[in-house]
Amino acid sequence: MSVCPALRRVEGGFVCSYNNKPIDPFSWYCIGNYTECPIFIRFSREVTKPAAPPEAAPKPLADVLPLAAERPSGEFERAIKPVIDNVILKFDDLVKKLDGAWKEYEENVVNIRRQWEVEKMSLLRSQELLSRTIAEYEKRLAELELKRDFLPPEAYDQLRRDLEEKLASLRALLDEVKAKYDALEESLGVHFRRVLSTSTSAEVISLKLSLSKLEELLQEGKISRETYERLKKELEELMK
Repeated sequence: MSVCPALRRVEGGFVCSYNNKPIDPFSWYCIGNYTECPIFIRFSREVTKPAAPPEAAPKPLADVLPLAAERPSGEFERAIKPVIDNVILKFDDLVKKLDGAWKEYEENVVNIRRQWEVEKMSLLRSQELLSRTIAEYEKRLAELELKRDFLPPEAYDQLRRDLEEKLASLRALLDEVKAKYDALEESLGVHFRRVLSTSTSAEVISLKLSLSKLEELLQEGKISRETYERLKKELEELMK
């Protein structure tokens, strides 16, 4: 491979001998097609320019270095190998960091999912209690309507306002709990499905094997379709 004769290796990189400026030979013309380089062409023309008339003395090309012979292959290999080694070492280290980060992420997802399955029960119970309380206030409101003709108008209006305000507050709280619960369930499900598709952890593999075993038991007639559907749903809930 041809290398520009003006390419010079220095501490920290490469320098173009024509203009004494740092240069990246791998993104410029220095290697392979250096004859197309604008710097090479300009300085080559100045070197080969015919002498000026006697009355106009030519300017000395003090900053132009003589064109050196093309470098042998061994010198090119010695010049390029440190660059190759640096890139390989850099990205080898980055890939190892990615592997470590993915393993940590995978473990965190599985652990958080396990905690969520336990602690989300308090949110489900809260929703159930709120629903029961709302139903109780709705019942009271219906009973108040039945007693309307037996109550003073002011007392009826006050009781109705109190019940409706309480109902509105409870319904808003229930909607908020449901929305936040659904959002957490969906977000955690996205992470768990991502891990499930690639994970080699014992817990995730166990879930996959459980589903596979369930299919076998159904096909062999060892469990009923009803039992199969119930267990399958429970396992799929864990893998959401």
